[in-house]
Amino acid sequence: MIDTYQALGALLEYPENNWAARFELTTRVDDYALREFATGAEGMTLTDLQELYARTFDLNPACALEVGYHLFGENYKRGEFLANLRETEAPFELGQAQQLPDYLPVLLRLLPKLDDLELRSSLITECLIPAIEKMLTTFKDAANPYRHLLEAVRNKLQGEPRSERAPERPASFHVRPTLPVMSAGFMKPNTDLF
Repeated sequence: MIDTYQALGALLEYPENNWAARFELTTRVDDYALREFATGAEGMTLTDLQELYARTFDLNPACALEVGYHLFGENYKRGEFLANLRETEAPFELGQAQQLPDYLPVLLRLLPKLDDLELRSSLITECLIPAIEKMLTTFKDAANPYRHLLEAVRNKLQGEPRSERAPERPASFHVRPTLPVMSAGFMKPNTDLF
């Protein structure tokens, strides 16, 4: 059986001829936002859906699917974030060969492969949810079905169990973090992007 994250990630990829099969994978997910996405997308031709996808994600940097961009903008911290994500993703086949490691569909496919609950929880709460929240603020057109798809992804992420975090260490104590995509003091989101 296919994982929900894999199915949601597939829907966030550029729509192609296999679009109907991708969408079929999510029909068992009980989520209002996903049903709204289905309602909005079902009357569109593949060409119309492709154009909407390009306008929504590819031609609109404020809603780009690269998570690191929303967290750090184009500063050096994003480069470190990308390098560490590449290391985290390396053991897995996630379809990441043609994408940056912070591409949202790739990260969604990574989640079910992570056995470390603290790592998974950190990736969700410190990276994915904040980036998706930022993306959702850019939607001016309430009728855009991709807004509902991002809401469905956020809903799924927010429903994940949280791991108990280790107590804060003194600033002078430096160890490699449990989340290989971050280091102490590294995750300070860039609020000056837009």
